[in-house]
Amino acid sequence: MNTDTSFISLPLARELVARGWSVVPTENDVEKRPKARFSKAKSWRDFSDRLPTDAELLGWFGAKPRRGGVVLHKGQLCIDWDTKDAPPDSALAPTEETAHGFHQFWRCSADAKISHDHERKIDFLTYGSFVRLCNPRCLLDWQGELPVYAATAAHAAPETNASPETNAAASDRNAPLLSLLLSQGWRVSGKAANGWFNLVNGSKSASLSEDGSVLKMFSTTMCERPAAPAPEIVSARELGKRNLSLAEPVLNFCRRGSFALVSGDPKAGKTTLALKICAKKAAEGYRCMYADFENGPALFWHRLGKAKAVGEEAGDNLLYLDCRFSPTLDYIASAMRAAGGVDLLVIDCWGLLVAGDGVEDESSNALVSAYFLKVRRTLSEFDAATVILHHTPKSGANEKLCFAGAGASSLQRYVQTIARISEDKSGAYWFNALCREFDEPFRPVLLRRA
Repeated sequence: MNTDTSFISLPLARELVARGWSVVPTENDVEKRPKARFSKAKSWRDFSDRLPTDAELLGWFGAKPRRGGVVLHKGQLCIDWDTKDAPPDSALAPTEETAHGFHQFWRCSADAKISHDHERKIDFLTYGSFVRLCNPRCLLDWQGELPVYAATAAHAAPETNASPETNAAASDRNAPLLSLLLSQGWRVSGKAANGWFNLVNGSKSASLSEDGSVLKMFSTTMCERPAAPAPEIVSARELGKRNLSLAEPVLNFCRRGSFALVSGDPKAGKTTLALKICAKKAAEGYRCMYADFENGPALFWHRLGKAKAVGEEAGDNLLYLDCRFSPTLDYIASAMRAAGGVDLLVIDCWGLLVAGDGVEDESSNALVSAYFLKVRRTLSEFDAATVILHHTPKSGANEKLCFAGAGASSLQRYVQTIARISEDKSGAYWFNALCREFDEPFRPVLLRRA
């Protein structure tokens, strides 16, 4: 593993993209020019209008760290100093030292043009320019948004003042919801005529009302197609030599890297069961994350106490993630990376996750199948046991599909465990599971009597 700070690793590339930087690799470790060809783009210039997808980052930086840089978007400015006679003040904006001078990064108006000051050996690089990074951390260690490059700044260049929309957005950064979104990697791309803020985060976009009370989420993730990895063909004889073993069973109905779908009627006890499982596993030393899409922290804590699932032994291993304001898979993945790994993930619930990521019809087998492949691909990075809570269909729906929950029946084909909480004629609630990865059949468990 190359430890040179100028090299970009996959986690570092993901951080740069989360902060709104289009990071791309160079042709090689010596050349300063970017790669001429990319998997989904005709040239590196295509990334001046979009951010790389995670699949593209995985193809470029997944095997090993590489040298690279950023393609500037509209509103991003890099001042390239080709002299060290007058080093810039690094306290004003993110600054890195290059072989011949410095790079300093600012925000500017969307219509700013590339300009050159040949006398002072300074280039003002904006939209469409490629800047090779000598210290990629300089863009991540800077706290908050890039400062606006105004005419009052040192060594000011013409036509680089921020737009009125950007300044208006910056003045309202104290709004609690907007501040929360900015802290999670979202950035303000402008302000609409009706006063709404336009926000972007990777391939997702959102609109936030001027008073911060209404948030509308959008997504284009379903349009992404991952780059195909190089196929690995292994003979059965070779597999036998590898001494492969099955993944550890984190739960008695779900292994690491597997998915369990737990469905049930309202008030059947899905959340209570999940909370007790998380608390028990946290007490055993497993790191558990509860991704909450509908309850909120107050109700979550209340239910923990009501279920008597809180104890000193759980310690810091039970993590709570509020997904109500960013109900997306990428938000969960970024939280799991920030947590340094998770052994057990609970998603509550499937319907809100699907809607938050822009799947238009939960009953469409084609859309749900494609989306679940994205879920499996994204979460494979963490090798966690994943429990997905799901609601049963409404009254009158096809009873044959009730075991797998509401919506598309194709969902039950892709999970390793299909579970159901149901009430029998005596009023007792049972937990029953069909486990495809376990040899022994799972016997029904009595949860409670009504």
